[in-house]
Amino acid sequence: MDPALAGLAGAAGAALVEAMATDFWGTVRARFTRIVGRGAHPAEEGLSRRLEESASRLGRLSPPERTAVAAEQERWTAILMAFLVEHAEASAELRDFVVQVRRSLAEVETAPVVQNITAGRNAYIAGRDQHISTPLDGDGR
Repeated sequence: MDPALAGLAGAAGAALVEAMATDFWGTVRARFTRIVGRGAHPAEEGLSRRLEESASRLGRLSPPERTAVAAEQERWTAILMAFLVEHAEASAELRDFVVQVRRSLAEVETAPVVQNITAGRNAYIAGRDQHISTPLDGDGR
């Protein structure tokens, strides 16, 4: 196999598995099944089912173990390598898929978070570790 296509299959497999735990997984799955299914409805349904099984396997592990993630990436890389051998013309579509998934993953990692907190007396808020020592006077304050 062409080393460039093998590299593309590896990158697409990794991007696919990384996207499985995101909010945009449904979109990624749909686009991937369209690319690899090549418009054959039964093939797309079977592929979608296999993708959901992979996502489910990883979802049961909290956090996912590196070996499980690596196994899923290898599984999808092998599937993609076989696909690209038969459909080398789909490499541009798959390359665009990888770029879009990577961009979406980067945006998720850098999304700003805003918290508004209103607290009354004896309220404590921490972003990480917090140690509180409160001396009590005679009347419990």
